[in-house]
Amino acid sequence: MTLERFIQLWTHRYHKYSHIFEARLKGYQARRHFESVKKKLAPGKQLVAIIRTEHFGDIIAAEPISRYVRSLHPDAYIVWFVRPVFQELVAVNPEINEVFPEFCVTQRQTLLAGNVFDKVIELQFSNNNHCPKCQVFIDNPVAVRRDITIFNYFDYGNLLEVFAQTGDLIPPKSTFPADDHPRLYLQDKHRSKVDSLGLADRYIVLHCQSNYKPKDWPSERWDMLVNWLSESYDYQIVEVGMASSLTAKTNAYRSLCGQLSILETAEVIRRAEFFIGLDSGPSHLANASGTFGMILMGALNNFLNYNPYSGKYGSGDNVVLVRQPNLPCCDLTFEFVKEKVQEVLDKASAESRLA
Repeated sequence: MTLERFIQLWTHRYHKYSHIFEARLKGYQARRHFESVKKKLAPGKQLVAIIRTEHFGDIIAAEPISRYVRSLHPDAYIVWFVRPVFQELVAVNPEINEVFPEFCVTQRQTLLAGNVFDKVIELQFSNNNHCPKCQVFIDNPVAVRRDITIFNYFDYGNLLEVFAQTGDLIPPKSTFPADDHPRLYLQDKHRSKVDSLGLADRYIVLHCQSNYKPKDWPSERWDMLVNWLSESYDYQIVEVGMASSLTAKTNAYRSLCGQLSILETAEVIRRAEFFIGLDSGPSHLANASGTFGMILMGALNNFLNYNPYSGKYGSGDNVVLVRQPNLPCCDLTFEFVKEKVQEVLDKASAESRLA
């Protein structure tokens, strides 16, 4: 072994084991915290954990579970486990008593080993909980028992239904028994931020890149769509997301990529006339905010025809799913997408003239 390789190996080990030590320490500290919380609860009042730490679209899709669990346990002290970067999504949910910003799965494993919670509701499937630094996977025993994995989860319904099943809240392959439309909890600070942006009165929001390449549509076709929209309709075109890969030069186009928090992005989408995007986090924001959506979708891995949404995107009342049988999203032609978008926009224009 060369000296350089030796240094790399021990540097990696140092970071790994120092991370594990910190995670376990934080786990013991969290255990003491929740033991203290539990001691202060009235007799008979339960301490309940809901675990859905990522991704942000999944957390939004799972939001109705917070209300359903509250209906089942009206007097419980409910704690939602989430990664710190997504904490804002549940921080002001009125059904949640406390948000636990999870450091990593090893911290959670250490915390839960103390059996301080009366009930633990894991909204995770098998092979879906991993810390790359600890190199640890944690399985959900309910998902294991019901054989719900990353390879078959859409065989069990939409995301909300899948999460409710992995949480042992509903029977296998059954529908969600309560209000299934996700909600957002927007605050004045989010509205003030969007007020300051000076957006046009009428605009369409685009989201053009997901966090998973097989869900994406080529950037050059998004550019074509932006140019066609700007030439054909009187809308400002506003792109949201982490980063933009578009090169559109039209004055109608404006990028807000990388400039907004998740809930500020939600407020931008809420005010839009339409949302055009992918099967990704912002489309769940659009569903929850009530903005009509046109979602570019396709066959995904083992899932040839699936719908991840509950609520009005799940029922089809407020959305058009732009897809063709067995084709991945990247294979949708510009002309096909243009035709579907044009149908929606022309219908809206005709209805506006008649109003």
